Amino acid sequence: MKVTVKSLALAAGVSRGTVDRVLHNRGSVKPDVAKRVRALAKQLGYVPNRAGLALAAHKTPIKIGVLMPSVGNAFYQIIIDGISDAQKEYADLGLSVVIKEINGFNEDDHLAGIDDLIKQGCKGLCLATVNTPKLRDRINQLHDNHVAIVLFNTDVEGTKRLCYVGSDYITAGATCAGMVALSCHEEQYVLVVTGSRNMLGHNLRIKGFEDELKNQKVPYQIISIVESFDSDIRAQQVTSEALKKYPFINCVYITGGAVQGVGSALIAHDDPKIFAMGFDELYATKQLVSEGIIKFVICQQPRRQGYHAVKRAYQAVAGQINEGNVQDFITDTIIKIKPNLGS
Repeated sequence: MKVTVKSLALAAGVSRGTVDRVLHNRGSVKPDVAKRVRALAKQLGYVPNRAGLALAAHKTPIKIGVLMPSVGNAFYQIIIDGISDAQKEYADLGLSVVIKEINGFNEDDHLAGIDDLIKQGCKGLCLATVNTPKLRDRINQLHDNHVAIVLFNTDVEGTKRLCYVGSDYITAGATCAGMVALSCHEEQYVLVVTGSRNMLGHNLRIKGFEDELKNQKVPYQIISIVESFDSDIRAQQVTSEALKKYPFINCVYITGGAVQGVGSALIAHDDPKIFAMGFDELYATKQLVSEGIIKFVICQQPRRQGYHAVKRAYQAVAGQINEGNVQDFITDTIIKIKPNLGS
């Protein structure tokens, strides 16, 4: 028998209007009553009518804000495609999305971007942001003010987020180390070119890489860790300087963006003994893998990240999911080499 708003109201011992307010996140309902109604809806298998939801959405549109350090970084354009997918799917249910693009990893710029999204009336936020105490405190403050926070692409430690959507960076780093163990048979003198030490994901890639090299008993030394800030110009400069200073480097591990800049430095250095690896299937990385400059890349399904981050933030604001029951959404770790690029 189909579960209706009327039958839910009878089961919960409240009015149909109360059930409607709880299910559509409208008006004031006592927290214990709202919790009971949602629990019964889940237990009894209540499925909301999409047409009814669409009608309700016209009365209470939901605006979700997205912040990411995407200026000049082609990777995030694929994430934006996923965000667009979610926006189109839920447009008739009142979803609108505001995207705030940040240039780089400056803490103050990220805080200002979040504040701007809140001023624009966003009730939920999807954030790809820096892992600093100020950002942690701001996210927790927003959570306490009933703003749904989804962290995507990279996490922030110690936050009261709804969930994380993105790659398992430890596994990604360990996968790179596993490929090194399979392919290289001498001590590895490693140059790490990362995006920013303020990005948790970049740091976890380094940790996963080192932990697995030790586990595989691969002799190695991290010779230098340099930051590119996801700028190709800076990446080329810092990579070239490191390769000149340490000519014995035979492994280059690119944990952030700006792969094209690193690739340009490797081409100019012209040392075929260097085993280089990076992340994400973009035009530049595909070219470098095809030419053998980079041996492989690890991909993390950015379109799915954008889609599921916005979807979950919308569902939380709409009252369709309970905060305590939302699991992280971890994307696949995919190895791409020359034969399977583009597939």
